[in-house]
Amino acid sequence: MLGAMENKIQQGFSRAAKSYDLHTGLHRAIADKVFLQVVKGPAPSALLDVGCGTGYLTARLKDHFLQSKVIGLDLSPGMIEAARSKHRNIEWVLADGHDLPFSDGSLDSVVSNLAYQWSGDLSRAFSEARRVLRPNGSLVCTLFGYKTCGELFRSLDEAKRGALQFDRLPDELKVRQALATSGFNGPIIDSELIELEFADMYELIGWIKSIGANNLSRSGYLGPETISRAAFIYQNKFPYLQGVAATFEVIRIYAKR
Repeated sequence: MLGAMENKIQQGFSRAAKSYDLHTGLHRAIADKVFLQVVKGPAPSALLDVGCGTGYLTARLKDHFLQSKVIGLDLSPGMIEAARSKHRNIEWVLADGHDLPFSDGSLDSVVSNLAYQWSGDLSRAFSEARRVLRPNGSLVCTLFGYKTCGELFRSLDEAKRGALQFDRLPDELKVRQALATSGFNGPIIDSELIELEFADMYELIGWIKSIGANNLSRSGYLGPETISRAAFIYQNKFPYLQGVAATFEVIRIYAKR
């Protein structure tokens, strides 16, 4: 049974599924780097994409590894439906990454692009990935980190004078600790900061909603006056080109079973 947070994530991404591909150029660019990392290795007999969304990375991998069994898995029924309608030569599975419906040691590779940041229990999610991998199998994944949209959080915090408390995405230390707890030895981890331009804070918030990513819990009231004050702070403190800056921290992981 899904918890409240998992239900919120599932519903948010299902609502966004139909228009998701129109707004995820950043996600596809990062997925392309995951693809390049995976295809450096030998062809897997079985590969799983966790949090596959509408199937962009999954399909690229299937097109490259034509003889491999390629599986796309997502928590969102809307995403799985969209993926299945686009790509019919791939097995699509509706399931939770914390409880993978595969037997121990049944896969050669687990990949994931910008999905694990939504995990409520990273250690469990990584443990599941390790469990289903064969000896010497690989985990190749990315996730957005704590510094993502830091400008937005700082503006809201200043506008509300610290009265708002947001849950934030995991930082690199938490990712390292979760990998260690899950049993992965000597993973390679690095991170990158990507700065994008948005017209203003409202456009950024609209983009976040359009991809179903407005899932972080908060305590405290966030009313229109706070939003307006935060937008003013954002515009003045974080100008970038013709608009405002939004930073995205991408944490990359390569680990062997």
